[in-house]
Amino acid sequence: MSETPKVLVIDDEEAICELIVAVAESAGFDATSASSPSEIEAAIVGRFDLVVLDLSLGEMDGIEVMSKLGATHRGMPVILVSGADQSLLDTAGRIAEMHKLRVLGTFAKPFSLDVLKTAMLELSQVSEMGIDPTGPKVIIDANLLLQPDYLQLAYQPKVSTRSGEALGVEALVRWRHPEHGDVSPGIFVALIEQEGRTAELLDIVMSMAARDRKRYRALASMPDISINISVLDLDDEELPRRAQKILLEVAPAERWTFEVTETAPITDVAPALSILTRLRIAGFKLSVDDFGTGTSNYERLLVAPFTELKIDRAMVNRLDINAAEPDPMVRSGIDVGHSLQLQVVAEGVESVDQFRMVRDLGCDAAQGYLISPPVAPVQLDVALDDWRRKFEYLS
Repeated sequence: MSETPKVLVIDDEEAICELIVAVAESAGFDATSASSPSEIEAAIVGRFDLVVLDLSLGEMDGIEVMSKLGATHRGMPVILVSGADQSLLDTAGRIAEMHKLRVLGTFAKPFSLDVLKTAMLELSQVSEMGIDPTGPKVIIDANLLLQPDYLQLAYQPKVSTRSGEALGVEALVRWRHPEHGDVSPGIFVALIEQEGRTAELLDIVMSMAARDRKRYRALASMPDISINISVLDLDDEELPRRAQKILLEVAPAERWTFEVTETAPITDVAPALSILTRLRIAGFKLSVDDFGTGTSNYERLLVAPFTELKIDRAMVNRLDINAAEPDPMVRSGIDVGHSLQLQVVAEGVESVDQFRMVRDLGCDAAQGYLISPPVAPVQLDVALDDWRRKFEYLS
C-alpha cells in the first residue's frame, strides 16, 4: 500500500490555509500549511506530492517559491491561486513551467472549492514513489528504475532552419511500464535524482545510444547524437573517461554532444567547469539546454567551452505571429548564443509560424513536434522523409 498523498498549502492568510487544508483532506490528502516566510522556507524542503501556492505572500511572493521548488522538486504538480487577475495568473503559470513545475490549475480568488477539489482529485492516487498525474496512474518501484527491460531511447531530430537537413538527433530516455506504457520523463528523471542514481542512468543511456548507433543505419549516418547530462554529474571526475570508453567505440567524439540539463543548483562551479572542459578536450561537443528558464547557474557556466545553446520551448511559445515586434527575450537569447559563437537551436517548435519566426530571428536550427516527435530508431528515416516534404512547403 502506498502512503497517503501529501499536499502543502502555502498562503499568507491562515484562514485561507485552513480552508484549503480542509478541502485537501476531503480529497484524501494528508495536508499541511505554511504562512510565514520561515514556515515556508522550512516546509518546501520537505516531501509532498502537490503544492497549492498563493502568489502574494507578504514578505515573499509565489515566484520566489516557484524558483526554490523547481530547484529541488522538478516535475512537482502545483495549483496556483491569487487575488490578481487571470492574465497575471496565466503568466505565473508559464513561469512555473519554466521552473519545470507541472501546473494543474490556476484559480483567481474567490474560487470554487468544488473546482479546487476536482483539481486535487487528479492526484488522489499519487504515491511517494511517483506517479505521472497526467498519464496512467503507474507507481514506479525504486528497484525497477534502472531495470534494462523498462528503459529505451527515442530520438528527436534537430534540423537546419535554412536547408532543412538533419543536423543530429537528441536521445531521450523513456521508462515504459509493460502494462501501462510510458511514464512522464519529468517524473522518472526526478525519481532518479532523488535516488542519487543519475550517474548510473547516464552510463546506461550512453551504452544504449552507442548500441543503437551501431545497429541502425539512420543513426550510424547521423552527424550528431545528443545525450542529456545532469548538472548533478558535473563533479564526477571519471565521467570523461567513461564517455570516451563507451561512445568512441562507434563514432568519433565530434559526432556526440552532451546537453547540460540544469535540474539542481550548482553549489561549486569549479568542478563543473573542469568536467566540461575535459569533455571538450576529448572532442565532445557541449550544449546549454533549456536556456531562458530564468535560472542563474548557466550564467556562471557560460565561460565553459560550449558549442551550442538551446532556447527553451517556453521561450519559443512566447513568439506571437501577430505581434508588432518579436519577443525581446527570445531575440536576446539568440543574440547571447551568437555573441558566444554558439550554434543556436530553438526547442519546442510545433507550428509553421514558430518555425518561420525562429528562422527569421536567426536561429540556426530547430527541434520540435513540427519536425518530428521523438521516435524509435526504426522510425527515424520515415520521420525525416515526412519532414522534408513539409520543408518544401515552408521554403
